[in-house]
Amino acid sequence: MHGAAGGAVTGTRKVTRTLALPGSAFVVGLDNGRITSLRDASDDAAHRAPGDLLHAGGRLGNLAGAWRSGAESAWVPFDTADLDGVIGELPGQGIAVRYVIAPGLTVTCRILAEGPAMKLLVRISNETGHRVEFGDVALPLPVNMIHAAGQDPDGLLKHSFIAGKSSHLFWKRKDLRGPWLTMLPEAGTSLEYWDCPEDSPDLYRVYFHAARQVEAVRAAGSRWRLPASSLTIPAGESREMGVRFLFVEGDQAMRHTLADHGLLDVEVVPGMTVPVGSEVKIAFASRIPVKALRAEHPAQTRIAGATARAGRQIHALRFDRLGENQITVEQEDGGLTTLEFFVTEAVETMIAKRGAFIAAHRYRDPSKWYDGLLAEWNMESQTLLGPEAYDRITGWRIYEVTCDDPGLSKPAFLAAKNAEYPVQSEVGALDDYIEHFVWGGLQRSTRESDAYAIYGIPDWHHNRTSADPGPRGQKHYWRVYDYPHITLMYLAMYRIARDHPGIRTRLSAATYLERAHGTAMAMFVIPKAIADWDANTTGFYNELVIPDVIDALRDEGQDERADSLAAFWDHKVHHFVSAVEDLYASEYAFDSTGFESTQAFARYALDRPGRFPAAQAQAFNRRQMASNLFCRGWLQPAYYYLGSDYRAQAGDAYTLSYMAQMGGWAILDHALHDVADPRALLRLGHASALSSWALLNSGTPESGHGYWYPGPANDGGAAGGFEPAALGKTWLDQPHHHGAWYYSCEIDLGFCGGLRAARTTLVDDDIFGRIALGGELEVVGERLHVHPRDGVRRRFHARLEGARMDLEIHDGGRLSGEAPLVLGPGLDTWEAVIDHPPGPARTLRLSLASGTASPWNLSTPDGTATRHAPDKHAPGRFTIPIAANSTSTRLRARRT
Repeated sequence: MHGAAGGAVTGTRKVTRTLALPGSAFVVGLDNGRITSLRDASDDAAHRAPGDLLHAGGRLGNLAGAWRSGAESAWVPFDTADLDGVIGELPGQGIAVRYVIAPGLTVTCRILAEGPAMKLLVRISNETGHRVEFGDVALPLPVNMIHAAGQDPDGLLKHSFIAGKSSHLFWKRKDLRGPWLTMLPEAGTSLEYWDCPEDSPDLYRVYFHAARQVEAVRAAGSRWRLPASSLTIPAGESREMGVRFLFVEGDQAMRHTLADHGLLDVEVVPGMTVPVGSEVKIAFASRIPVKALRAEHPAQTRIAGATARAGRQIHALRFDRLGENQITVEQEDGGLTTLEFFVTEAVETMIAKRGAFIAAHRYRDPSKWYDGLLAEWNMESQTLLGPEAYDRITGWRIYEVTCDDPGLSKPAFLAAKNAEYPVQSEVGALDDYIEHFVWGGLQRSTRESDAYAIYGIPDWHHNRTSADPGPRGQKHYWRVYDYPHITLMYLAMYRIARDHPGIRTRLSAATYLERAHGTAMAMFVIPKAIADWDANTTGFYNELVIPDVIDALRDEGQDERADSLAAFWDHKVHHFVSAVEDLYASEYAFDSTGFESTQAFARYALDRPGRFPAAQAQAFNRRQMASNLFCRGWLQPAYYYLGSDYRAQAGDAYTLSYMAQMGGWAILDHALHDVADPRALLRLGHASALSSWALLNSGTPESGHGYWYPGPANDGGAAGGFEPAALGKTWLDQPHHHGAWYYSCEIDLGFCGGLRAARTTLVDDDIFGRIALGGELEVVGERLHVHPRDGVRRRFHARLEGARMDLEIHDGGRLSGEAPLVLGPGLDTWEAVIDHPPGPARTLRLSLASGTASPWNLSTPDGTATRHAPDKHAPGRFTIPIAANSTSTRLRARRT
């Protein structure tokens, strides 16, 4: 839901001359020695990026920082933007601009061509007669960024990694036209810090040296952990540093470019948020080899020797310390790059802790109108929020406590979690929430007009008691985003009642399903009638469960209801596939929040070629996935970037949002079903699925019960997002100091996506060889033993050379957490132990596909399972008999 359109930067692109850079890919406009216009020199405007790469009023080529003449001296700030430089021509190469920042201290900035690249080189000379220390040396980058571009169609989204020698930046256009503007440090140069000055928030700066600035932000409370240095220049000497700008065509070309320039192209599995003790593999490509890896906590980090594969150096390591862990990579030229990992508890443990935490933090007071509310919690102050205690949330954002996406995310996740792992007390908390807070309160009941309508901000009590009878008061139930979360909650409660006979629910499975259907229908009808808000124009979080509601209705023989809902869903899918142009639009000019829905639309259309034109659906599928990847960290090896979505602030603020995992599900679904070579996307999708678990504050007693906000009271609490900047404010307007928020806000939407994305994938990876993403692999003779560790254990996929398999278990069953899934050669046989809840004799369903029409025979100790007819493209449907009072069933499968 959150984004930032920002305001357009004022000013003009003043150009007094064009700089001739022979052979360069850039057209450079100058004013008084600074670059004020930067364009692609290519004539192929139909393919390459048109428009100006710098924002109006921007001046590239300035340098800022501070120096002093001795350790006891005061720092003296400098900024060449305030100085007039002496411009010298470098015939056939470019220009040099010399600035005097103090008597005897000069900064010379050279703008040069080297082949198609443009180099910006800085020389700082000391002729003072004594040693001079520079505490900061910063390079402002006035690139035309989306969040500040206003209506400028040429606004760019930045992807950045600032962590030493292998730092890099590149900027993409949201219309996906290439190439990418890229900036790399020159040989011998490192970038070690970045910021966006408060007095110029639209200007991003990178630092060649930042010891003074880092010391200052740490003194202000920042948790900034990356190393920083100062620059000391003896009398009579000078030092050089610089960057180069170039155009690069796409992800793979960017990886090759990094490696060719001696920087590190890093691939890592299963991601950079990793469960404790799991094997992590890092693959480095570079023309300058890696010399050593150094762990921040060597006694709690196991690093194996390097191996070579696919032209890369591969290192395997395991982390035993929870929380942030840095790995310093030293290359043979002495260059250092810092990789930042986050180590979590096991995914299954985190799922259980989060569910227990939400259920425990609720209001139970029949005298209050908010009885049953699943409440927000401040992990820093250990304060329970409520409609009479908003804590540090002020202004219009107080709605975060009770409703809208933040308030409704908690019951959505708690219900989804309990559909997988039911706990009676947690199901009771959900029923309390439904009975006392939702039905007839937050949601209009079937005894009222506009049944199933859901009240919006600031809370349902305020609106129901409002003196305004219209859409701003008593009919304030037109916010479309609210409906899918409640639909998901009811559908999950239906699954609990249906699949878990030992769990008591207050309503019947049929009633929960009826309410799921009514709420989903209301999403399409009521907001349109009240506020002309068309549900078909935007992708909503959690709405991808609507096809599941349709399927459940058909399973229950309610075809008429299923048809009524399917008609609305089909219409929305048709609209997106055929008519929606801007996939980033919602309430904001730029928004990254629709890309779980768009993959669900594409999946629905592609699986129904008779109802949706195949070519149109395929084109939409490719476009929406490219858009998902456009605003997602992929080449940036830090845990708060890799797999995370990027908002308009381009990774400078609010990363690891709920869309990291929700969009991660989309990537995995696309990789497994829509592309010929899924390997790179499988790596990214699994990293995305793990990424936001870094925001769960969970830990052992020995580790303080959580990394971010220690203490047993916070164990299972969660942060709504991560702030990469050293200092600033969160979206909720609280100060941050680099790290996780202390409110959970909307992150439980992400955890819903994490449950959906959870799966174990066995793949013959082009870089790492045969690996199990989301699990552990053992090779025992000719058999493969796979231990699922994805947290849910219901989905298994194999993508091996010449063989594939997709397995999903339904109705409360899951692969054993103890016994492995055992796969025979060529995946022609497999056997598994299926865990399931005890109860009466019954059946559970299993979906199985192998990419061929060869039938499968499945057998249990009590007989042979049944299935539908085999289909090369659709999974076979099997029913597995379950003995009364049993908790597990052994299953054997053979393809004939």
